[in-house]
Amino acid sequence: MAAVTDNAIHPAFEKLRSHRIGTLNLEVEEYRHKKTGARHLHLAADNDENVFFVALRTFPMDSTGVAHILEHTALCGSERYPVRDPFFMMIRRSLNTFMNAFTSSDWTAYPFASMNRKDFDNLLSVYLDSVFFSKLDPLDFAQEGHRLEFDKPDDPSSDLVYRGVVYNEMKGAMSAPTSQLWQNLTSHLFPTTTYHYNSGGEPDHIVDLSYDDLVKFYRHHYHPSNAIFATYGNIPAREHHEKFEELALKRFDRLDIELPVKDEKRMFAPVRVEQGYAVNEGEGTDNKTHIVLGWLLGHSFDL
Repeated sequence: MAAVTDNAIHPAFEKLRSHRIGTLNLEVEEYRHKKTGARHLHLAADNDENVFFVALRTFPMDSTGVAHILEHTALCGSERYPVRDPFFMMIRRSLNTFMNAFTSSDWTAYPFASMNRKDFDNLLSVYLDSVFFSKLDPLDFAQEGHRLEFDKPDDPSSDLVYRGVVYNEMKGAMSAPTSQLWQNLTSHLFPTTTYHYNSGGEPDHIVDLSYDDLVKFYRHHYHPSNAIFATYGNIPAREHHEKFEELALKRFDRLDIELPVKDEKRMFAPVRVEQGYAVNEGEGTDNKTHIVLGWLLGHSFDL
């Protein structure tokens, strides 16, 4: 069957281009929101499972994990949904076939999928409000990011320790030798750009992130002018545009957001780095050596 398309264009959007991919039986349509410049890629297909995500360029310039902690905290309640943790409530109660959020080295994305139209619309409302109108409560930051608490909650004489969802997550993640190996490799391949840093957060640096830093990062990065929307399925693009406009975009003007990633400085000779890592007590270091080679290549705009 043919992909589901709708030639009518919502007045708030302009169509930039479209082309058909016959082998996948879908139509790729690209739009731009006139007022904010937000882009929308729609994959029109005859499929009841509709997919949505909104992604934002996020370029941290330290290893405090600000983008990662913001990804968590943004989903802890918003203007329209000022309840505790609407994201996990919807995971349990909705008919979604997929729900998640991701932080990468230079982007953050919020995807979901559903085969039920009403459920899809409900999730879309929650996601758009969480991303663009998050309440960012300081207590949620303390829970998701980091906080000091007594090691034994009922014993004020016990030691003070750092805890937090992302803090604990990254302590586990960065305890793996392969994670440390990758982070050390990228930090030396990219000494001056955002890729030098651990976007997930280094536990020793996560505790340096303040609530004000989180809010500042949110205001600078979480704006439609810095966003791209993508959808897939049999809901026409125009109907998505109606929802995007009604639930979020009509409240924004274009913002000149400059988030360039400069070319990394080139290397003119091999760099040799040796780094240690922890092993379990009594485990020994035999057969624990890892060796990796890396090259700084050129642009990858169009592979």
